Amino acid sequence: MPLYTISTQRPLSGSEQQALVSGVTEAHCTITGAPAQFVQVVFSRGIHLRSKSSLHILGSIRSGRSDKIKSALANSFIKMASQLLGCSSARCEVDLIDVPASWVIEGGAVMPEPGDEQEWLTQQSS
Repeated sequence: MPLYTISTQRPLSGSEQQALVSGVTEAHCTITGAPAQFVQVVFSRGIHLRSKSSLHILGSIRSGRSDKIKSALANSFIKMASQLLGCSSARCEVDLIDVPASWVIEGGAVMPEPGDEQEWLTQQSS
């Protein structure tokens, strides 16, 4: 958690995919303070985007993030992806969905609420 699904109009090279993974992970961790090991990025294939869209990112993030944080995430993803793929930011879309931490289990434990990550990580390493 979070889980970001990236869909594009055209196939992406391995280096483009890795750059998107790195960009999404870095932005998420910088903006939210969550550890990088929480971030999951997957790429969908065979998805038909609206004709105006070059890229769509659907992010399932833990509930409790402020509108300011969500806006910062979306804007960061759009800027990064449009630069990386050489497309207009107007052709990039981001949707973020709040998911209660209690709905997600990683490493056999329910995910922590935002801000409680360090205690959770300490418990997982013992």
